[in-house]
Amino acid sequence: MKRQKKSNHTKEGVRISIISILFSLVLTLFKLVSGIVGKSAALVSDGVNSLGDIFSYSVVATGVAASDKKADSNHQYGHDKLESIISLFLALIIAVTGFAIGFKAVRSLVVETYIAIPTLFPLIVAALSIFIKLILWQLARVAAVKTDLSSLKALASDHFSDMLSSTGALIAVIGARLGYPLLDPVASLVIALLIIKSAFEVFLISYNVLMDSSVDKQTKNELTKAILADKRVQGIDLLRTRSVGSGYWVELEITCCRNLKLYEAHAIAEEVHDRLEKEFPKIRHVMVHTNPCPSECFNCPESATNKI
Repeated sequence: MKRQKKSNHTKEGVRISIISILFSLVLTLFKLVSGIVGKSAALVSDGVNSLGDIFSYSVVATGVAASDKKADSNHQYGHDKLESIISLFLALIIAVTGFAIGFKAVRSLVVETYIAIPTLFPLIVAALSIFIKLILWQLARVAAVKTDLSSLKALASDHFSDMLSSTGALIAVIGARLGYPLLDPVASLVIALLIIKSAFEVFLISYNVLMDSSVDKQTKNELTKAILADKRVQGIDLLRTRSVGSGYWVELEITCCRNLKLYEAHAIAEEVHDRLEKEFPKIRHVMVHTNPCPSECFNCPESATNKI
């Protein structure tokens, strides 16, 4: 028994991605200009990160839209996992950016003998960046909870990391102007570590989906309770779940009376199937199979005329 439900979250995912792209364009321009003119290595590093975000968020928007494509002859289970594949590439891009910034920061600390003191311009831009990233993080976080899209979870994580990065840049500028110029490259190094951490978190989210990770223990217990709510179901022989896109699939084998006729057993499976889809909105696909109870079972009446 199979039925596939189409995702209803594509528009929300694309909308948040486009908003992130537009704001990243503005932030990239402000950070790079203010970092170069205002002599702040930390803000330049933050600007490079925002530049990478433009490409990353574009990939996310494309991936979310493509993942909602209908199943075809070559992809009979749909394209849901494309979103997680895109998120995996996003993790690699974020990691490369982090290592590049970290390398530059270490080089500044070890090799360079003169570190310029930033002006007030980078301080203003860094504060503005923190405010904007806070708003974007909230938007992406709420959308991720609403849709359960792994790419939006990655997006929210990236915005939060960027907010911390801009905070580091702000502290670096203030510290440098107070007579501690080494704080600027040190902040760049901290920014790099935060970016790498964000990349690892994005990677784990994508990895779990691509590896067909099951639902959490609480959800599985709730599924079991809903299945056994039908008194005609004597037990559960198999209950498997796997993450797919913004939801999960369920594979189920239940035990019913061996004396039921075929259409009766099918009706029970159909009712269990419909109940699960109704009570668990995140279920994208359910398959239910019925097994006969053992011959020594005492839970159902013996009736030779009803045996199948």
